[in-house]
Amino acid sequence: MNRKYDFGIVIGRFQPFHLAHLDLIRYSLKLAEKVVIVLGSARSASDVKNPFTPVMREEIIRACFPKDEKRLIFRAVRDYPYNDHVWTTEVQNVVNETVETDDAKTSIVGFFKDKSSYYLNLFPQWSFEEFYCPDKKLLSLNATQIREKFFSETEDWKDFLPPQVATALEVFKQTETFANLQKEFQYLQKYRADTRFVGVPFEPTFITTDAVVVQSGHVLVIRRGHQPGKGLLALPGGFLASGATLEENAIKELKEETQIKVSVQVLRGSIKSSHVFDYPERSNRGRTVTHAYFIELEPNLKEGLPRVKGGDDAAKAFWLPLSALGEKEEEFFEDHLSIIRYFLGM
Repeated sequence: MNRKYDFGIVIGRFQPFHLAHLDLIRYSLKLAEKVVIVLGSARSASDVKNPFTPVMREEIIRACFPKDEKRLIFRAVRDYPYNDHVWTTEVQNVVNETVETDDAKTSIVGFFKDKSSYYLNLFPQWSFEEFYCPDKKLLSLNATQIREKFFSETEDWKDFLPPQVATALEVFKQTETFANLQKEFQYLQKYRADTRFVGVPFEPTFITTDAVVVQSGHVLVIRRGHQPGKGLLALPGGFLASGATLEENAIKELKEETQIKVSVQVLRGSIKSSHVFDYPERSNRGRTVTHAYFIELEPNLKEGLPRVKGGDDAAKAFWLPLSALGEKEEEFFEDHLSIIRYFLGM
């Protein structure tokens, strides 16, 4: 059978893979000889928004098709919330490595559901095929709502999923990962309820500060002692205190959470730059804008790295070699690794 394209490209997080996604992949298989499924949010810590690893997502999607279906190709890419160019380049690279030939007929396949579908406009080198779902109810499926039903354990969460996916998620519910994520989900639900302004027609926006402290090829990090993100690596920081400037708050939180043996005066004098990180979905707690400060301490061959110790909300504080950022990538809370990479130009 001659199909319109050699390769069809489908990009998504599939958290979880639901009935509309299934129809999208089936449609793509009709259009193209092979379909490259690009899984987003790879190499990130598991949370209530991205609970399933790329490996698990691939296994789940493959289970929805015959075992002899050899035309599905899976690739995974990281998120780059502050640099679409880097994300676009990574998608291009994984597709080009798969397609290999310059004359292959390639199309990206998808549908413009909402503003999150803007990425479909980022690949003019490929044709575009819009997916028209015959069942309009499926197009309104919302993975966020399905996850909420899943973690709330309401009876109808399976109604939106292929049976193979529902079976896999039932198995996932028996794991320690699910138990920890469900606790975090319950915490976040209560957190949002407690911080909602009754009678105010908009959601609250929270302001935080973070500190990226580096010295001699190391960056100062903490292990979070509480939810959300309990046990994950993070930058020392916290919510803006009443009466404090942003810079004052960043230094205060840094000292409280790491007990770093460096004076406030030296820390302030070592601030090299600052930046606002305001990606709307950067935090599962709600709209949270952080002001991060880059502090570069002078090398000290005699005394080495300043002593640190976890305090306040931090279970532990320690100096992480910059060479270890890659291997620890899946342990970082929210977008904190992206913030580190921004200041270090990595």
